[in-house]
Amino acid sequence: MPPAQDDYIDIRWAPVPDTPQEGFFDDDTPDGKLMFMGGQGAGKTMSLVGKCLKLSAINDPIPGIVTVPDFDHFESVILETLRLEDKNGRRWFLEDSQFHYSAHVLEWEGGGPWHVASAVRPNAIKGKNRAWGAMDEPGIQSYQAYRNTIGRIRHVNAKLRQFIATGTPEGLGWMSEQWGEERSANYKVYRMDLRQNVELMNEVPEYLLQVLANSTEQEAASYVAGEMVNLSGALVYITFSRAQWREDVPINPSLPLLITFDFNVDPMSCIIAQKGHGRFGPELNVIDGIIQNNSWTPQVCEEIVKRYGREASSAAFGFRGSRGWPGGVVVYGDATGGARSTTSLKSNYDLIAEILGSEFPSFKIHESVTRKVNPPELERINAMNVLCRNALGQTRLHIRRTNPHAKLCTLAKLIRSFEMTIKEAGTNHISKPGGETHTHPTDALGYLVCAEFPVEKPQIVGARSFGNIDL
Repeated sequence: MPPAQDDYIDIRWAPVPDTPQEGFFDDDTPDGKLMFMGGQGAGKTMSLVGKCLKLSAINDPIPGIVTVPDFDHFESVILETLRLEDKNGRRWFLEDSQFHYSAHVLEWEGGGPWHVASAVRPNAIKGKNRAWGAMDEPGIQSYQAYRNTIGRIRHVNAKLRQFIATGTPEGLGWMSEQWGEERSANYKVYRMDLRQNVELMNEVPEYLLQVLANSTEQEAASYVAGEMVNLSGALVYITFSRAQWREDVPINPSLPLLITFDFNVDPMSCIIAQKGHGRFGPELNVIDGIIQNNSWTPQVCEEIVKRYGREASSAAFGFRGSRGWPGGVVVYGDATGGARSTTSLKSNYDLIAEILGSEFPSFKIHESVTRKVNPPELERINAMNVLCRNALGQTRLHIRRTNPHAKLCTLAKLIRSFEMTIKEAGTNHISKPGGETHTHPTDALGYLVCAEFPVEKPQIVGARSFGNIDL
């Protein structure tokens, strides 16, 4: 029951009209997961506080949960925002007499309580059901803290169940997995450039210049435009572009399937490509991928047969009397996968040959695998970067978008691998901290690229020397 007219609380703050800030505040999608990304000064925290007050009032008296990097953050950032004043000394949100904060619970006159949780101890976030939830600066909190917060927003009597988050993107971590291009339908992004905050630009016109003067180009994309960019280290695949990920990448049934493996279990990565000829010479079309957690070689091979074996080829292309893909199969991958394990007399490549060799009319394992030694990591990286884009601006690596919805594309994890793989600090080696999973798809592709498109030093045929330089 709404309060009497005299009991209404006058909240003077409102989102900037006709901006993503207003869209975020007004969005009432049931069970929505709403993210407001913005540069420094885009009004993120004020938007969070305003939206929390709204959800709290709608769902009164059912509590909500607000997860912050630590409890000090709630007191120094959220509570201070609640007390913010304009230049005339008037509060934007609440007077001190209208709310009370104690023992990590905020209560106010206009709605249900806010239960505050700290991401420092993510397991402690678990608990009773809540009507709504919020996170401030999720990019500096753990994925586990996010999952445990989301898990509590399931109260059956909630009038509007929602999860909201506001912050500056902190690189390409779990946040970009949830709200990047591959996001699910109920995950919505409102991205606001700080230059859209006309009130700030009018009051402090020099603020934008201060931010730009103290930011790199990548940092400016994040801190000004609110974009998701890599901030955690130097990228390995610096020439890769999402423009290479297209729906029009062709599949040619008369050409062999080039299948390459990286044998890590989490995830095991299998990339399928074809070598063709384009406007700049030989090129590679990546057409499919099988990138799965807790997978073993036989499972992946069975999936390859399911997609490209005898029955699938007959149904898709009308082939008759052939054993699977008519162009045949060539296998590449991590050369150390040829070693036999302590639990089996068969190596990964023995299993691949056993399953795929009987299904396809022409099957072979590439000689790069039989050498049992992988190419140097730097050679593999250079070969990938040259194929993505050389110094002439020529791109000869194309990746097929197998589904218009990015998250459903079988190669989405390969795209993320290109975008998230970074170098170890001060080196040219790939950074592989314990537990990481994103480097494996590009590792798999790199074995194939290095075998078929090695970077070769140029040679001047017929010349022995040039001036004082031996050739």
